[in-house]
Amino acid sequence: MDKKSNKIKLLVFKRGYPRETAIVKRINHLFVELVKNNIEIKVISMRDSEILKLEEGEINGIKYVRIGSGLTHKISDFHRIILSLFKYLKLIYKFKNKNTKNVLYSGSTSLGSFIPILFAKLLGYKIIIDIVEDYSRFSEKVKFSYKINFWTSSKLIKFNVIFSNAMVVISTRLYKKYEGLKAKNIKIIPVTAKINSDTDKKITFHNPFSVFYVGTFAGKDGVDLIISGFLEFNKIYSNSKLFLVGKGSEQKKYKRKYANFKNVVFTGFIPDQDYYPLIQKADVLCMCRNNSHFANAGFPFKLGEYLATGKPVIATKVSDVEHYLSNKSAYLIEPDNKKEFIEALRSIKNNPEEAFNIGINGQKVCAKYFDINKNSQLFLDLINNI
Repeated sequence: MDKKSNKIKLLVFKRGYPRETAIVKRINHLFVELVKNNIEIKVISMRDSEILKLEEGEINGIKYVRIGSGLTHKISDFHRIILSLFKYLKLIYKFKNKNTKNVLYSGSTSLGSFIPILFAKLLGYKIIIDIVEDYSRFSEKVKFSYKINFWTSSKLIKFNVIFSNAMVVISTRLYKKYEGLKAKNIKIIPVTAKINSDTDKKITFHNPFSVFYVGTFAGKDGVDLIISGFLEFNKIYSNSKLFLVGKGSEQKKYKRKYANFKNVVFTGFIPDQDYYPLIQKADVLCMCRNNSHFANAGFPFKLGEYLATGKPVIATKVSDVEHYLSNKSAYLIEPDNKKEFIEALRSIKNNPEEAFNIGINGQKVCAKYFDINKNSQLFLDLINNI
């Protein structure tokens, strides 16, 4: 146990906690070593769109409280929004202990988090800002409320630098951006994933041959390329199926467009307890982000989960993908290139032994760069050094 860590309290701002989303998983993974070191952690989720059965509780040693869940931007909710903000600030004040190092961990400064982060800064909290996207490059169609939040985040970028004592970023591009803005103590901590110890030892494919995509169907995800490419592949290899796992605002569009294709299956959202066993049944997993500025600034959390299965992965050459992977550990293709995607599917289908070895190599890459304990220790070291 790290002696320094006994004198740390960590407060976390994360909207949506503890719902099963990529960013919530990132938080839980980064806190593994902190929990082992008995650091007191409390997560505040402010104004989540959903109301959960338990609005306060504890998961794996991490306490959480949700404030203002279900509130809208309607005038009728305005007084409750103000009340929830005061409750938020009260929790920040009460959590602080003058005899410990008080640390606040938050995502990018936004309209909703500006006042709480500023208040914590004035109280003497050490601030760590975690950046996983570049919203100044965001151009996709989303709900108006999300658009406002992303727009304000892009306009408040300078406050990430002003407020923070340290910054965590998920990609080299974000590192260079904030380095250029003179941010202090920037650390790249990539995605994390738990290695599956039950990886298939047999060099065989399922019947039908199963192709998987997992995500939110966002524009950057290249879902159209995956579906249209699979359908061309399916004309030759008819005994194959494409499973699209997850939900998102664009999912309905795809479901309508491909409603008559029986080999294209939309599963909807699947809880983690069923999700991880499900992707272990895949023959190939697809991460086909496009070449947009937004896609290149972030890094796909699902890629780590894919590689952890030991199954062959098709990945586009975006963001830092080529920093971690080569053609020996994944099927790397150019973004927005359907021809290369189809060829990768054919290569996997026709060469099962090679595909098996590439999948295992991908799992080794995951263990080297995306290990939960290693990356959690990086985060703990960052906290200890601010």
